[in-house]
Amino acid sequence: MQQTFNLDMKMTRDIEKKKTLFGFVKEHKKIIAIGAITTCAVVVGIVIVKNRTATNVLNIEEVAAKGLKTHVDVISVDSVVVEACHESNLPSNKLINVNEHLRNLPDGCKASQSKIELAAQYGISLGDHQTWVNSYAKTVV
Repeated sequence: MQQTFNLDMKMTRDIEKKKTLFGFVKEHKKIIAIGAITTCAVVVGIVIVKNRTATNVLNIEEVAAKGLKTHVDVISVDSVVVEACHESNLPSNKLINVNEHLRNLPDGCKASQSKIELAAQYGISLGDHQTWVNSYAKTVV
């Protein structure tokens, strides 16, 4: 009976050990290391084979010959004289007189004291954020 109990305990430990990833890795260290090294070697080999033409020093002439292909001109060149462009008939710059008027100012801005007095001469009381604009000439294209 003692022997059976020891066997059962041993089997239970083995099952518990195999259930965990750590236990599996601990038991199969060599196999995992060989597999990882083999995988890395295969990947490095594939990368080297794919990039062999780029790293081959003797292949420079072939690459240079491919890059220096001569191209035939597709566009034909005609010797036609182009007439000088004519000036457009846009109206000349005009001056427009703009009369005095009220202008709304952005928030936080106030009219100067001279503008308030000037508006009062015309009989206009300025509100908050308003100013008086003198007449001026504006150029229009």
